[in-house]
Amino acid sequence: MEELKIVYIDPRELTPYEGNARKHGTEDVEQIKESIRVDGFNDPIGIWGEKNLIVEGHGRQIAALEMGLEKVPCI
Repeated sequence: MEELKIVYIDPRELTPYEGNARKHGTEDVEQIKESIRVDGFNDPIGIWGEKNLIVEGHGRQIAALEMGLEKVPCI
């Protein structure tokens, strides 16, 4: 079994899953951005495959893009 590892990737290189049922409104994204400002980026975005498909963390990617972050933790 392969061990999980955290890698740091430009959020622009992540591919949102088109079938994601959760939609993040402006208020949601603002709350995520504030959490990142206060506590840091403590919850890696879950990705899968060569295209860095987001399987968990779409809102964090949106927040990171709006904040101009160059790298985000992904697992």
